[in-house]
Amino acid sequence: MTKRERVEAVYRLEKADRIPFVPAIYEHKGALIGKSPSEICRNADYLYAGLKREAELYDADMLVIGIDVYNVEAEALGCKVVYFEDSNEVPAIADPLITGPADFGRLGLPDPSKDGRMPIYLEVAEKLGKELGSEMILRGAVTGPFSLATSLMGLEKLLIASVEEPDWVETLLAFCAQVTLLFGKAFLARGVEPIIFDSQATPQVASPRVFRQFLKPLYRDVVIPELKAAGGRYLPLIIGGNTTSIIDDLIATGATQFLSDRPANLAKWCEKGLAARVPVRANVDARLVHSGPVAAIREQAMEILSGFSNHPGFLLGCGVVAYDCPPEHPLAILDAIKDVAHGAAS
Repeated sequence: MTKRERVEAVYRLEKADRIPFVPAIYEHKGALIGKSPSEICRNADYLYAGLKREAELYDADMLVIGIDVYNVEAEALGCKVVYFEDSNEVPAIADPLITGPADFGRLGLPDPSKDGRMPIYLEVAEKLGKELGSEMILRGAVTGPFSLATSLMGLEKLLIASVEEPDWVETLLAFCAQVTLLFGKAFLARGVEPIIFDSQATPQVASPRVFRQFLKPLYRDVVIPELKAAGGRYLPLIIGGNTTSIIDDLIATGATQFLSDRPANLAKWCEKGLAARVPVRANVDARLVHSGPVAAIREQAMEILSGFSNHPGFLLGCGVVAYDCPPEHPLAILDAIKDVAHGAAS
């Protein structure tokens, strides 16, 4: 099977030759080519080289075109991003751009073809799509509405406003959803499927109430339908942390793949995902992948593989791979996947 055939079979909940390997590699791309995160995230040639090296070294079944995945849209809207010229720290938003409704007028929808770093990611998406799109699914990293609103306003103020000024928060999130759609559709126009990251909406940060009140209807009625209408077939909604309390709400959004991050209840995700016939990706713990040893990483990977053995729509990866993570650590997960596939075939 090609990588595309393998992933598409799993997305249909059909048997593939092996479970897809989908590690979360973002700033680590820079380390693979000897560039800092601040260098690779601002240079199309470096980003392209990092992705090609990622594909070669890790043999991942999908690639994500993204580095500092929560900064790109916010920067295009006017947020200042701090870059670190002399270290390998990941770029970060310096300060919120708005404080409340009075500042809303300063926000205008960005043009993905020219604003901020959006054109860099679209350029690489188009190039890789032509080279690799027939062989594998490529993904363009897109920030979800709540995480974008958090960058624009600050988490604490946004959460307070969700109680004191819910109508204003709905307005802000609706605006952010339009930004998500603009960037997602721009990737789709270049033959690359968007992957939506919205981990600030995890119940551990924002509470299940926030997701149910504000985000479920926004994803269900606006974001996912519009991306599907634009040609999106495979639309993962990635929210890290312990999402066990909102599994049903996540599935109700209509997104086509979800994440059971390490703190979440793997058995519950398997049960609910199988019942709803949606694929689920699970993660080996990012801290373990960084620290090792290889034997412990492999042991946890085998534990997860065993737990999801009855769900054909299953993918395995890991939390975000740190910049300086030893390559043999993520590769231990791939080795476990291949060993399970070999055992099943023998």
